[in-house]
Amino acid sequence: MFEIEQKINSTDQKNAAKLFGYVKKAAELTHAVIMAAQKSEKAVSAIQSQDKSTKWMVLQEYLKEYGHFINETTPITGVHVYPVDKEFYDTVGIREIDQQLQIVIGIVYLKDAVHSVAKESFNECLKKLLKQSGILTEAQLNLL
Repeated sequence: MFEIEQKINSTDQKNAAKLFGYVKKAAELTHAVIMAAQKSEKAVSAIQSQDKSTKWMVLQEYLKEYGHFINETTPITGVHVYPVDKEFYDTVGIREIDQQLQIVIGIVYLKDAVHSVAKESFNECLKKLLKQSGILTEAQLNLL
């Protein structure tokens, strides 16, 4: 029925939630917010649900997709994903699952923001190199 599943361990979930609030705010100021909002819709819906099982299943989906990224950013966020067993699920409350879903939403925004920044930096670097090379005209560069 239940296999080993995952949960978020954060030394201070309130600080992590604040951090991701800032990440979300920064993403809102950029175009990254559209994609992140779409990717986090399921988590938002799960938080609004009153069903523990639904919340848990949605959390597991996100942790499966974002777990590696979460663990790579642990030194920055203080958030780490690790396996848990059925006994943990039996004792965890809806409120804690909601907190973890909120953190996952922040992670979605963080990952999209990091990807967006990397893509923008790459594009700017490429434009600079192409301009220096003289291969493309200014008009062509403006199309990139």
